[in-house]
Parts: sequence; C-alpha cells; structure tokens
Amino acid sequence: MKKVKLSIATLLIAGMSYGQTQCVALTKNNVQCKNVVKVGELCYLHNPNYVKPSDRCKTVVCSGTTKKNEKCKVKTKNCDGLCRFHTKKD
Repeated sequence: MKKVKLSIATLLIAGMSYGQTQCVALTKNNVQCKNVVKVGELCYLHNPNYVKPSDRCKTVVCSGTTKKNEKCKVKTKNCDGLCRFHTKKD
C-alpha cells in the first residue's frame, strides 16, 4: 500500500513540474477534454477568446523574371513575393 501511495505521489510531482494542466471543459459526450493547456484552464478549442495565428504571408508564385524574360515559376512564402533566386542579398 505504501508503494502505491509513493508511486502516485511521485507521478503527481513529476506531472506538476511541467506546468501544464488538462482542459477543464467538457466535450459533447460530457467527458472531460483531454487537451493540454499551458496557460489558463481552457484549451484552444473551448476558449471563446482564442484567435488562430494566421500565416504572415501566403504562398504565391514569384513575381520575378528569368534571364530569358519569362515569368519565374518558383513558389515562395516571402512577403515581398520574390523567391530565393530573385531576392536581393545585402
């Protein structure tokens, strides 16, 4: 019995050291949500104030031109719309 109590205490202490808790909200099936929360009590699915971080720049086709004066076909996520071949290096 002492080993069981010691094991449970060890697990609780180890779990608390990470600083993460389980979401306190209930799912549609009235079961506690199993998502891990770092700040607050609700996960991103149950938090009404959660704002999804959007990508700063979307993927686009490079707006540069090749040496043959054709449009570049390389896709890029750079905000300036130029691929790695057409961005100017300082």
